[in-house]
Amino acid sequence: MVKKSEKNFEEAIAELETSVKRLEDGDITLEESIAEYKRGMDLAAYCMEVLKKAEQEIYVYEENHYKKFEEGES
Repeated sequence: MVKKSEKNFEEAIAELETSVKRLEDGDITLEESIAEYKRGMDLAAYCMEVLKKAEQEIYVYEENHYKKFEEGES
């Protein structure tokens, strides 16, 4: 798994794109392909986790502001 301190989201996406390109090009050995695939899956899981947390944070932020707006209307 990708360690949080290891990469930020943008770096992880860039590495994932590179991995995908290497796999699509097919110029690597089977062993390299397997290692690239595993790394790509770890990167994808990390990116999904970051996006999920960001989505939750935005939802909470919007929910709090919406409630403040409703309270101010009365």
